[in-house]
Amino acid sequence: MKRLCTLMFLLGIALTSVAQSPQSVADSTRKVFFSEIEKDLPALSMLPVDSIINITDRIISMMDSKEDSTDMAGLFFDYFMDCPVMGTEAVAVHIADNYFLNGRLKWPDESSYPELFAFAEFNRASLIGRSAPSLVLNAIDSSIVDVRAVRSPHKVLYFYEDGCATCIRQTPLLVSLLNAYDGEGQIAFFAIYTQSERSQWESYVSQNFDKIVNPKVTVYNLWDPDLESDFQMKYGVLTTPALFLLDSENNIVGRKLDSDALGQLIDVKDDFRTSLIRLLDTVTDELGANEESAMQLTAALFQRSNGDVETFKTTLYEIFRYFRNIPLRDAQKAAASVAESFILGVDGGWADETLEEVRWNLEKMRQNDVGDTAKDEILLNRRGARKRMLAGHKPYTVLFFNIAHCNDCRQYSEDLREAAPLLKARKAKVVSVYLSADKDYWLDSIRENKCWRHLTDQGPASQLREDYDLAVVPRIYLLDKDKKVIAKDITVKTLCDILENNEQ
Repeated sequence: MKRLCTLMFLLGIALTSVAQSPQSVADSTRKVFFSEIEKDLPALSMLPVDSIINITDRIISMMDSKEDSTDMAGLFFDYFMDCPVMGTEAVAVHIADNYFLNGRLKWPDESSYPELFAFAEFNRASLIGRSAPSLVLNAIDSSIVDVRAVRSPHKVLYFYEDGCATCIRQTPLLVSLLNAYDGEGQIAFFAIYTQSERSQWESYVSQNFDKIVNPKVTVYNLWDPDLESDFQMKYGVLTTPALFLLDSENNIVGRKLDSDALGQLIDVKDDFRTSLIRLLDTVTDELGANEESAMQLTAALFQRSNGDVETFKTTLYEIFRYFRNIPLRDAQKAAASVAESFILGVDGGWADETLEEVRWNLEKMRQNDVGDTAKDEILLNRRGARKRMLAGHKPYTVLFFNIAHCNDCRQYSEDLREAAPLLKARKAKVVSVYLSADKDYWLDSIRENKCWRHLTDQGPASQLREDYDLAVVPRIYLLDKDKKVIAKDITVKTLCDILENNEQ
């Protein structure tokens, strides 16, 4: 703090001196002034990047001559090019772009000009706060992976090579960090090999990244042996390792990290997300998980941001996902309203991938809507025979989509068993559609619920997941005798209420 105060004091004195005497800085105080500025650069680096840029621009502009301006700009560039504070390389890029590369000032050493040019070129696209450059790479199984298209709260990009001494130290630490991760979100980990020897790559993956066995972490082993993606330029990968963290919006929130810094940054992001989920839980407990509660909360946040979506895009996206992941009709309507009013309905600089994902979700939510004729599917029974999901002519059909090891699915099953007398009285047939590969669990369910019709989509002919919105279960649909949807995304209690008041 003392050095920062000293720097601000010097800035004030210098500005006053320039106003009084154009020659003052260039005379006897010049060396002292330059020396004091250089001494206080570490304190300056603790400020937000925008503030640093503002101060450096002001100091450069107050210099008495172009020579002094050049020297001062060079001083700032040299320091922030290698500054250990994450994100401050943006200051060096700003100096390069706004003073030397545009010819406003002449770089004093022609032999080092290529270094200046290369630094700006290789860092400009991957600064903190920027949208991550597109990156499409080959996976170890020969598939193609679009890094930006993968959806995850945290996306870790790790550029490495097998012969890199620092990589040899950092990789095990990174593997340990990912195996130990137990946060609220998920991590998509992109391990990107920068060399071209496949056998060495496969060996490195086997010895290191195959040891990541955390269900919260999805590993993508990628490479670009022909350098077609231009990852070096896009992400400034001149040396390895290079470690980046992206958020759900593909914004760069950390760059040139080590494993410790990455862990701390993920913890900060998770703490924010946990606090937001806690707030949403409190709001929905009081007001219900419905359109009104979602819009009240979102509108309040929107008003506090003065309509600037950029300032809380991550929050908006999390609110959308929160309601989207509650498989009840009111919550789905809430997610749709948030999406249409605050994501698709405003110019917020959203990533194309986010907009595409939100539109896709809205389309899924509209599938088999109330009043529509439900899509029929070819599924398998317990013997592996192909059966139509909606076969039969009962007055009512209850579609119950469920998976193994799901507490809510078990509760719905119990509630449906208790509702058996009403279901029988209304001649409602329960079709249980099982969505997991755990056959033993399915057979147990069949034994417990013998009066239901049991089918599974674990077969090559099923189009079920394309035709129905099944990202989150359990889900219950009620169909009439013509297989038109009477209600969807309802609880068993709501189902019983409808049947008690419906006559066919």
